[in-house]
Formats: sequence, structure tokens, C-alpha cells
Amino acid sequence: MEAPKYMFCRIPNDEEGKRELETIKKYLNRDRYRIRVKGQGLKDGEDWRRYPFGQPIDKSKFLRVYIEEKK
Repeated sequence: MEAPKYMFCRIPNDEEGKRELETIKKYLNRDRYRIRVKGQGLKDGEDWRRYPFGQPIDKSKFLRVYIEEKK
């Protein structure tokens, strides 16, 4: 299995960004690949110390997308 590929970054965590992410998921070849979405950049007023294992998506300004090949 290959390492996950960091494919997209700084997708805004708003309605437009979520529609874009749904489009990516819609056309992804799910027989061969899987997708993971993580948060990127804390929203203003949030403290990173509250999230020692990474912030939740709803506390992130942006989204980051990883696409990896299935076994």
C-alpha cells in the first residue's frame, strides 16, 4: 500500500468548500481509492492546546484532502 497522497489543501471550510468536496467524492473511483479529510488551520479565537490530537473539522478554517489506494 502506498503512502496517502496529500492532494488538496486550503479548501475553505464553508458551504462552497463542502460542495467542492462532495464533487470530489462523487467522481472518486471508490473501488480503488479512499478519501480522508482533515482540518487545517484553527478558526480565530480557538486555542490549539485544547486539541492535543488535532482539531476537529468544525473548528478548522480549511480542509485538507488525502487520497490513498486501497489494499
